Amino acid sequence: MPLALMAVLSGLSGCGGEDAEGISEVHEAFERGDAESVIGRERTFEGRVEDVISPWAFTVGGDEFGDVEPLLVIEKDMPSVDEDDPVRVTGTVHEFDFGEVQDELGVNLAETLYEGFRGEPYVMARSIAEDVDLG
Repeated sequence: MPLALMAVLSGLSGCGGEDAEGISEVHEAFERGDAESVIGRERTFEGRVEDVISPWAFTVGGDEFGDVEPLLVIEKDMPSVDEDDPVRVTGTVHEFDFGEVQDELGVNLAETLYEGFRGEPYVMARSIAEDVDLG
């Protein structure tokens, strides 16, 4: 594979950072009213599971010091993760709408568990890798 093509492909896989910086970038876009710059884009993030919300959702923090606001991750066939597990999540960034997420998953969610996420960014995961080396 030509070196230039490899560089392009490796740049696409992260699309904005695979760590706290990438999670912060998504939150900052929403805060400054520029959510459309990240919505619909596939991103890859690495971090530790901060909170397991349900069998379909958890939050991932960006760093071990908790300086980064956690990002909600949703997947229909999510692997069993526990708090503090290191993960790599690849998926598409969306703005959280309870009804849309429930329809997408095809399950009945407990609305009270998701109240704090309304209008916030989340990632609809395409893949979740567990036990990754966060280096």
